[in-house]
Amino acid sequence: MNNALDDRDSSTTTGARSTYDGWPRFREHSLLEGAVTEAVRELQVSREMATMCAFGAMATACQGHVDVQMPTGHKVPTSLMLLTIADSGERKTTTQNYFFEAINALNDAAHRANEAALADHRVEHQLWSTRKRHLERMYSKCASQEDEAATRNALDAIAEHVRAEPSPARSGKFLYEDTTPQALVQMLHENTPNGCLLTSEANSIFSGKALGELDKLNTLWDGSSVIVDRISREGFILQNARLTLSLMAQPSVIARFMGKRGEEARGTGFLARFLVAKPRPMAGQRTHDQQSAQPRRQLFNARIRERISSSTSPDRQVLRFSEPAADFWYQRSQYLEQQMQENGLYHYLKDHASKLLENTSRLAAILHTFERTSDSDTEIDHLTLEFCWRFAQTCSRHFIEHLANEPQLVTDANYLAHYLLQCAYRDNTNPEKNTTRGRNDDMKPISPGRTARPDYLKPGARTGFTLTQLKQYGPSSLRGRANNERLEAAIELLTKLGHINKEGSVYRFQETILLKRGVPALKNGEVLTIKELPLFSEQEYWSPERSSGFIDPSGYFIKLRR
Repeated sequence: MNNALDDRDSSTTTGARSTYDGWPRFREHSLLEGAVTEAVRELQVSREMATMCAFGAMATACQGHVDVQMPTGHKVPTSLMLLTIADSGERKTTTQNYFFEAINALNDAAHRANEAALADHRVEHQLWSTRKRHLERMYSKCASQEDEAATRNALDAIAEHVRAEPSPARSGKFLYEDTTPQALVQMLHENTPNGCLLTSEANSIFSGKALGELDKLNTLWDGSSVIVDRISREGFILQNARLTLSLMAQPSVIARFMGKRGEEARGTGFLARFLVAKPRPMAGQRTHDQQSAQPRRQLFNARIRERISSSTSPDRQVLRFSEPAADFWYQRSQYLEQQMQENGLYHYLKDHASKLLENTSRLAAILHTFERTSDSDTEIDHLTLEFCWRFAQTCSRHFIEHLANEPQLVTDANYLAHYLLQCAYRDNTNPEKNTTRGRNDDMKPISPGRTARPDYLKPGARTGFTLTQLKQYGPSSLRGRANNERLEAAIELLTKLGHINKEGSVYRFQETILLKRGVPALKNGEVLTIKELPLFSEQEYWSPERSSGFIDPSGYFIKLRR
């Protein structure tokens, strides 16, 4: 093997590793990675669902303790809005219970304590009411006797007693499920100001009144004050509150919501704030039901309990990025700005793109706070930020595929890839016909000491083309002078994905990645998906031990199902 594989997997030692399904992995010995990997194995659920639930629990535990300052100086909360779209039978509740075990227990304990406190308060308030009635009778008696001094003293006693009316104890409850934004704001005001809207079946939320006032949820995510004015009751201002949304819903529920209120939800910026995942189906693919003692679950929930139980302050600790992390942050910021330009990936998704780096920063702050061993460690390192960026990018791809219309650039690239593949098949330039071992009688024998390409690796189809050819015979939507910019943008995208290479005035196209070493600038199936081409995870780099004169050169090949 040459060093290309080392380049491709170099992130293994730096904290963020690629996984076959495009979802990144964190440091091997981290609490997050240990718990997610154990949950995937023991519960037989998808990694994306497990990671989304883990971040929901971590955000709930950490949002009351820290804020994060981005390199620009702008300070933001660390609460998250997470949405997992999965069918029935995917073990949504089971996965949620795994990561929210400590949170559920603490919330139940807070509920029981509040019930006991309310019982004591009812007794105390009844005694207070009895005393109030006695003072009122004393006042009436003094007033009827026209004793001004006694009447004044009785009135003062009533006023002092009214001011001392016992108030119910503030509840420590912080989990909410079936509620409306208006009621949620009220409860955050009356209870602890750090809450989580949690449900594994968000049918009632996306089809009910819970999203009737999206602006309140937007304001809570932003960390701004929510002003509540009422006619029948005293108004209030909810300040410095934090709310994490960890929601799961079936695809049909989301489709119905998008049909009815999707435009409004996009227009208000509500959906742009979400990190979205639609896990691959696992139902029907599971092999066993036996589960171990799940030690990683215990460690994860012990840290959750520790973070929630530690004292909080209105002045939350502010986390910042290290210098290498700040450099990486600015690079990603520039990338997003470029992609929001015309013919860019996010040109029609500016609302989503504008929140993507902030969501990444929030994820990094949460992960740093959860994993750190000292509360004095306030600097987020580059590797943590890089992992969170890759996670957010993957969520972005799911957002584009399942909550937003496909960008024009992706549509154009798919049309262009389809056309070029048809040309490759028609021209019979697939190297499989001429170079595949065992399929051609003219095949040269393999020299001693030289390794043969495995049978499960297949070369991709290839062809050449010119711009003139595409403008005359290419996809109709990309022909002509009016569509020249769109055509060039589609070519550039396929070039970044590694499937097109320009050689003079001629372009080479290949179904598999053309690179002989390293990885492309973009990986198909991570940030975006060109469905006409194999995903990056469906390809494998291979090189013979001795490549000189060997009939199968180094490169990327399509992995066949074995």
